[in-house]
Amino acid sequence: TRVVHWGYGTSWGAFRSVLDMLGAPAPIAAAVHFSAVWGSELVMLPALDVAPPIKQWSRTDFAIDAAHHLVYVAATSGAYALLNSARGHR
Repeated sequence: TRVVHWGYGTSWGAFRSVLDMLGAPAPIAAAVHFSAVWGSELVMLPALDVAPPIKQWSRTDFAIDAAHHLVYVAATSGAYALLNSARGHR
């Protein structure tokens, strides 16, 4: 399952670069990235029967899951910005 998790996270990281190539400003790209990553999880995991639907989550579970995705998006956006600045891009 770790390989799947890492592959999934890496592919969503690539999505973040697509947003930049489309010209999305960094804050907008981060918001779209977060919405896409978390939204897809909220739909896909219950559909695969590996997590309950969001309406069955506790507030604590909801907050923890949102926080984990916010950290992922912040780290991805930060790494992307650092890589771009190291290459002399905006």
